[in-house]
Amino acid sequence: MTKKYFMVITHSDDDQDRANGAVGMAVSLLSEGADLAFFFVFEGAKMAHRGVAETIEGAHMTPVRELFPLVLEAEPKMYVCGACVKKFNIPKGEIIPGIKIATLPSVTAEMLDRETIMF
Repeated sequence: MTKKYFMVITHSDDDQDRANGAVGMAVSLLSEGADLAFFFVFEGAKMAHRGVAETIEGAHMTPVRELFPLVLEAEPKMYVCGACVKKFNIPKGEIIPGIKIATLPSVTAEMLDRETIMF
């Protein structure tokens, strides 16, 4: 049985080590065949903005610009907090394709079916 995880990413350019670690963990889980879904919230919502992920580089880690394409290639379910999109003025047309704008209640059903990992 495939393990199912819900990764909540709460950081981006505000804590590059944590954000880079989250994406690195995601790539590792996907490579092991995990069924992974994402929710970008708080500062992590910025990672849903086209071009931001490519700027994140944690210390002594493979940079996100090299890892994130592997995540996108796997086509996992991905959501970004709608309130955060407004807070950070992310234009809808600049959200990475495949990432859906969601509210907290709308991701609850997805969370109930998975183990949650917070980053």
